[in-house]
Amino acid sequence: MAAAVACRGPDEGGEFLSSDGKCAMAFHRLSIIDPAGSHQPMTSADGKTTVAFNGVIYNFRSLRKQLAAQGAAFRTNGDTEVLLHLYARRGAKMLDDLEGMFAFAIYDAARGEFFLARDRLGEKPLWYAVLADRIIFASQAKALLRHPMVSAQPDKDAITYYLTMGYVPSCLSVFSGLNKLPPGMFLKVSDTVGPITRYWEPARVEVPSLRDQQRLLVRESVTQAIESRLVSDVPLGVLLSGGIDSSIVAAVVARSAGKTGGVRTFTAGFEDAAYDERSTAALMAGHVGTDHTELLIDPLRPAILDELVDMFDEPFGDSSALAAWLICRAARKYVKVVLVGDGGDEAFGGYDRYRAMQLASTVGPITYLGIRAAGAIADAVAPHKERNMLRRLARFAGALPYHHSMQYFMYRRLFGPQELRMLLDPEFTGGIDVEAPARWFCDLYEAPDTEDEAARAQTHDIHTYLPDDLLVKSDTTSMSVGLEMRAPMLDHHLVELGLSLPMAAKIGKHRGKVILREAFEDMLPARVRQAGKRGFGVPVSEWLRKDLAETLRETLLDEGLAQRRILRKQAVEALIQEHLSGRADHGQRLWALMMLARWLARRG
Repeated sequence: MAAAVACRGPDEGGEFLSSDGKCAMAFHRLSIIDPAGSHQPMTSADGKTTVAFNGVIYNFRSLRKQLAAQGAAFRTNGDTEVLLHLYARRGAKMLDDLEGMFAFAIYDAARGEFFLARDRLGEKPLWYAVLADRIIFASQAKALLRHPMVSAQPDKDAITYYLTMGYVPSCLSVFSGLNKLPPGMFLKVSDTVGPITRYWEPARVEVPSLRDQQRLLVRESVTQAIESRLVSDVPLGVLLSGGIDSSIVAAVVARSAGKTGGVRTFTAGFEDAAYDERSTAALMAGHVGTDHTELLIDPLRPAILDELVDMFDEPFGDSSALAAWLICRAARKYVKVVLVGDGGDEAFGGYDRYRAMQLASTVGPITYLGIRAAGAIADAVAPHKERNMLRRLARFAGALPYHHSMQYFMYRRLFGPQELRMLLDPEFTGGIDVEAPARWFCDLYEAPDTEDEAARAQTHDIHTYLPDDLLVKSDTTSMSVGLEMRAPMLDHHLVELGLSLPMAAKIGKHRGKVILREAFEDMLPARVRQAGKRGFGVPVSEWLRKDLAETLRETLLDEGLAQRRILRKQAVEALIQEHLSGRADHGQRLWALMMLARWLARRG
């Protein structure tokens, strides 16, 4: 089982078998902090508790001082041993003290108890399965699937959610017998499996009313979050996209390095100018004086598809995973840790769809009619390209008549319920509810106690899109090459601050993350500071029309796939024809379908 995830920790391996025979753990380590001393699994000096821990605790040094003052004696210099001492004193309440990204398991032999926990935002994964006489756990499902008592039977409901969203949310698993511990949760197991318990929800924090004070607070908080993530005993770098978030990270890291220099930055780019940010990233790298490396992502070769599919536990429809993987692979040649800008959009209102939700909630009757009319014209004349402004106008106008929760669902979905009925084979849909994903999405959108639609959208993304798409992509692609990825913008104090700021500090007339641009104005070139949101995407639509057109047909029109009776072959063929002819842009949909088909084929 451990060998299945050895790529996550290529530096060393370790095993533990408890003296009572009730617990066995294996671990593969990526040595970042205290490489020579903090071997895992680690057992306490009194032999009562043992931990297996993936991630990093950024405040471990301050916690060590507090614990030492209480009488704790440390044998190592890393963060792992802190967990053992903290658990002995605080039990599950230890989670309140931790600042970091983590998934860990602690076996308490004295209490006959097992404790599983995952970090607040979901940066590190934790899978588990409750079997007849045991519980098994791992960082990835591929390890659990090697256990002889685990079934790999796909779950039909999870596939329906995948086709709706492009990912399987953490409330479900594509394998009927496996579970994912959701972010901000813990689980205790003794003779029985206890309930999953939430220990964190974003809290509302007090923020100053004056804009100058807000800017100062944001600058201090962001800087502190970045600097806290520089703790490392090995070289580190920055993945620099050219966007505002990673540029701020690069600027602060470079300033913190000071005269020692040596900061490395890495950027992935494309020949398609609509997706290429190499020039902006190079400008930023030159501005702060980093050692910069660029990687040109060529049109995707079919042979690499199955490598990408095998990397992920579940079918994964985010096409940018390819670029993320390749840039991680390039960075790993030079460093073992990279900082990224993930989380800035969700916390500080960076997505265009947040501005769309805000506008939709404030539009008056006359403006409504004008937008609808303009949208109809745009729909008739706009090219079928995802990033075309007229096409975006048409999408916004088309969603405007619907309830706000449904509007946001229309922005985020791949296939809606009606489209699923046309796409899925009747034999597959028998016994499942194709409306369930839309209800789940809309109910979650309506849950926050606020009348601000942009704030609802932010909160929704923090609970779904961020942990189940972006962070799955980041963790899986980086750890597949033994690279640790750290996201300062996901500091939970920073997320709470971002959510608590007034919307005017986040969303402007033409762009988002206003307060971040203002707070770091002196550290960013004007071109970086004033740029709108582009997103980390790949030209998948053009790839599928050209280099991957034959692979697309071979994959989705394969007779073996048709025999599974999941998709209607005629519906899939219609999508392919519309896309290849340019009558529609189904790039993201077809990519997700292709990933599902190849995922199914790889599992027999």
